[in-house]
Amino acid sequence: MTLVAMLTTMGALPAQAAYLDTDGATRTLAEPAPALRQAAPEQSLTVTAQAPVPVQVDSYTATEIVVPPPVAVAPAAAAAPAAVAGSGSAVRWPFPGVTRISSNYGPRSAPCAGCSTFHDGLDMNPGVGTPIGSIADGVVSSVTNFDDGGLGVHVLVDHVVDGQKITSTYGHMLEGSITVSEGESVVAGQQLGSVGSTGQSTGPHMHLELHLDGVTAVDPYGWLTEHAGPM
Repeated sequence: MTLVAMLTTMGALPAQAAYLDTDGATRTLAEPAPALRQAAPEQSLTVTAQAPVPVQVDSYTATEIVVPPPVAVAPAAAAAPAAVAGSGSAVRWPFPGVTRISSNYGPRSAPCAGCSTFHDGLDMNPGVGTPIGSIADGVVSSVTNFDDGGLGVHVLVDHVVDGQKITSTYGHMLEGSITVSEGESVVAGQQLGSVGSTGQSTGPHMHLELHLDGVTAVDPYGWLTEHAGPM
């Protein structure tokens, strides 16, 4: 009887009867077993020509530089030449730089009535009023402040060069231009007076004579070139 009762009970279970699943959950017979869990869908990003990805781009600006016009610069003024040759050297020419010579030492045709046919000196033409400098250190031995009709206004200076006495004479000076007095010591290049045309003269110039021991005339151009160098 007991066996019959059990069989009767089992046959009487409804179609929705529960059963124990493998994961321990209670399910009905009509409920399907759970499917395997699916992985989460992959993420994706679609880029199309209609929706470009914005990109940061550096930018710059250009400015034109205006070059200023050239500025004209006047050349520096040349230093004015010294009025006379600088003082202090042993021997120097009576004028700085190259000076035109109108008559050399030696024989010549007399340029004026009363002028000699043998020129004892050197005629130099730097221009009227040009300062005349002493050719060397020395002592003024004679001063003629007036036009004497020969050398006109003129100055004589005694020097000692290489142990020898030599006297320099500066003739035809501008009247009133003499700056030294007799017995005064002077240095090479010191102004004695200015170029003029007094005495027996055909135009403004300075007549230079050199006498060894105060007596013997020598060619001033040759002597100065030897002792002071070329003009």
